[in-house]
Amino acid sequence: MKNCLILVVFTCLSFTLFSTPLPVDTAGITTVILVRHAEKGEDGTRDPDLNIHGATRSQELARLLHLSNVAAVYSTPFKRTQQTAQPLAEALQLEVQDYPPLDLDALSKLVQSHQGKTIVIVGHSNTVPAMANHLLGEEKLSQLEETEYDKIFLVQLNGELKQLLTLSF
Repeated sequence: MKNCLILVVFTCLSFTLFSTPLPVDTAGITTVILVRHAEKGEDGTRDPDLNIHGATRSQELARLLHLSNVAAVYSTPFKRTQQTAQPLAEALQLEVQDYPPLDLDALSKLVQSHQGKTIVIVGHSNTVPAMANHLLGEEKLSQLEETEYDKIFLVQLNGELKQLLTLSF
């Protein structure tokens, strides 16, 4: 019984210690989180809503990122990108802001305006890789497959240092 109690206390203590974020000096690092919109429905238009899987994925994105110190959430004006971004924006008490998805110069200015912060940009299968490549200054990503909705791309910028991290969710 005593060993069982020690194990429970140790487990709780370990969880507390390792679940508390460690202080990290991120001054000067700009993090751009790029996400393709979640799964879209099929309604015969060019601007469908998310389907049930997409709505679930957008909630999961909000759950994953709601504690990540995001300063702004951007989306194209399409329903599927807006609906992907909205749960996260609501969790952060932010408004989803529009951005021009094909204007890479505007992207550079947008990122520069958030220097040292973290922002989320929701785009499309062709625009997300193009934006990541532009920010990195090299072609690292190709267009996403039509069925590929589960990637999160983190681009970290700190002066000349640029790095890409790809996650699946």
